[in-house]
Amino acid sequence: MQEVKRKYVIPGDIVAEGNLKPLVNVYRNGNLIVATRIGITESNKDGAKVIPLSGIYFPRANDIVIGKILDHSSLSWSVDINSCFNAHLPAQDIFGRDFSPAHDDMGSQLSKGDVIVARIAIFDRTRDPILTMQDKDLGKIPTGELIKISPTRVPRLIGKRGSMIQTIEQASSTRITIGQNGIIVVSGKDKEGINLAINAIHIVEVEAHTSNLTQRIKQLLNVPESEIENEDTKRNHEINDTEINDDKVISNKIDKEMGMMNSNGTK
Repeated sequence: MQEVKRKYVIPGDIVAEGNLKPLVNVYRNGNLIVATRIGITESNKDGAKVIPLSGIYFPRANDIVIGKILDHSSLSWSVDINSCFNAHLPAQDIFGRDFSPAHDDMGSQLSKGDVIVARIAIFDRTRDPILTMQDKDLGKIPTGELIKISPTRVPRLIGKRGSMIQTIEQASSTRITIGQNGIIVVSGKDKEGINLAINAIHIVEVEAHTSNLTQRIKQLLNVPESEIENEDTKRNHEINDTEINDDKVISNKIDKEMGMMNSNGTK
C-alpha cells in the first residue's frame, strides 16, 4: 500500500517538493507545489492535492441536488442549487412532451420557494445545469427543515455505507434527505428529534476531520453504551478477526495435509 502524507495548509503554503504532479487546489512554482485553498494536503506517488475544508458546490452531471425554486419563464423553472450557477428544470420534465405554455399552468406544479430534489441531467460548463425529476425518489419535498453545510462535508455526513446518516436518522426518528450540493432537508413528527438531528449534522460538519467522530455523535444521540465502540478499538477488532481467520485457514490446511499423509500410511 502506498504511503499518503497529510497536513493542514492555507493558501501559499508549500504542499510538496519535487517532481510530483499538481492535482487539485495546488499549483507548481519551480520545484515547489503550493496550496491555493485552506484544507488538508494529500501527497502520494500519483501527485499532490489539497482537500478543501469548505467551499461552494460545483455542479457535476448525475449529482443529486436539493434546490429552491426562484422563478419560472414560459419554458422552465430557475432553481437555486447553492452554486455559482443557477439550474433550470424544463417544464417538459413535469408536463411531458405535450407541454404547451399557452395551456399548461406552471405555477400549479411548482411555485417560488418550493424545495425539490433533482438530478443534474446535463452540465458542460458552457451553460447552466439542466435538472430532471424523472428518476426514483426525486420530486418536490413538501415539508422539512432546510439546512446548509459545506458540500465537501457531505461524504462524511453519509459515512461508510451510509452508517453515519443512518445512525442520526434512527436515533432522532427523522428522515434526512441529502443533496450533494450541501443542502439537507430534515423532516419528522417530533420537533425535538428534528433539532437533535440538526445539531448532530452541524457537529459532523465542524468536526469532520477529527477522529472518533462517530463515537461522539452516538453519545450526543444517547445511543446505548453497548453500541458505542471506539474507532481505534473497532479497527483492532477487525485486525484480530483477520488474524483469527488466517489462523483457521492455516489450521485447516495442516489438518488436510495430515489427513492425506495418514491415508498414504505415513506418519
